[in-house]
Amino acid sequence: TFELAFCCVASFAHTRPTFVSLDPSTFQNPVPVGSVLYLTATVTYTDPPLVSGKGDETDSGSKYTRIQVRVDSKVRNVEHGETKPTGQFNYTFTVDKDIKVMPRTYSEFMMYIDARRRARRVTASIKKGEPGTGQPSDPGEKERIIE
Repeated sequence: TFELAFCCVASFAHTRPTFVSLDPSTFQNPVPVGSVLYLTATVTYTDPPLVSGKGDETDSGSKYTRIQVRVDSKVRNVEHGETKPTGQFNYTFTVDKDIKVMPRTYSEFMMYIDARRRARRVTASIKKGEPGTGQPSDPGEKERIIE
């Protein structure tokens, strides 16, 4: 899924992307050996957004763009022909370009809204300094060194 997401961003942006993060993922169904796996990648959101909403902080002078890609996976049982969803993976990349994406259909817009919410949560957690973000949550907290 990572390779497909990387290729999707590279073909969308026409430049080499830099991996930033993968959102937590859960598998809905197993992928048995001998099954056919279908993967679909979609650019769902770019930050800064094309149209700023209330409360959006945009950096219009930045030449970097964060791009979120959603990869959906489905498995088809060769013997029975049934198809089941197996998981959804949300990747974030940055590119050295100012590009934007705008949804055209209702389903694309729903993916756009979901990705926008994810981006806002990440931004808010970084600003608050939650654990795991590299920022201390308590000003008196000392950074631990892990060997």
